[in-house]
Amino acid sequence: MTEKTTARFAAAVYSSDTVDRMALFKFTEKQKVLKTRIGGILQTAIFDAEGNIAGLDAIDIATNERLPISRPRSNGTICGLDTSVLAGTSSIIREVIDNQLDLIVIEKFGALEQSGKGLVDDILNAIAEDIPLIISMSQSALPVWQELSGGLGDVLSFEEIAFEQWWKNIQG
Repeated sequence: MTEKTTARFAAAVYSSDTVDRMALFKFTEKQKVLKTRIGGILQTAIFDAEGNIAGLDAIDIATNERLPISRPRSNGTICGLDTSVLAGTSSIIREVIDNQLDLIVIEKFGALEQSGKGLVDDILNAIAEDIPLIISMSQSALPVWQELSGGLGDVLSFEEIAFEQWWKNIQG
């Protein structure tokens, strides 16, 4: 993917053949070690004893607090996102903005955000505050993101080295 440094935010785009889906997590952990003032939300799958996905947690990057955003229903199927818990993650993003941290990472620009809901207002507020932001998304979400963001920002391949290079460029 090409970079076109036009704003201080970037879409970290993955597809079904993305090799390292932990690249964003690794990048954030490395930034914490380097004492970057970083905050935001990551997501992680929860697996059952058979290795099947049994739910999804949002993780507050600054505190490592886990928020259960989806869990199995009584019939064994995984329910959709718990929008009340997802809404609670909004306060995490607002706190990052209020504290003017160095970098915000948000996983991910999902279906709710694509429809103008979820964390979209917080994402746009972070951009308006000019706090550097990396937001992950699927390849299929990229056109909606580019329309929402006015085609500004960078598009990064979902690789730790791409995130590191972008961050280095942002810092000047």
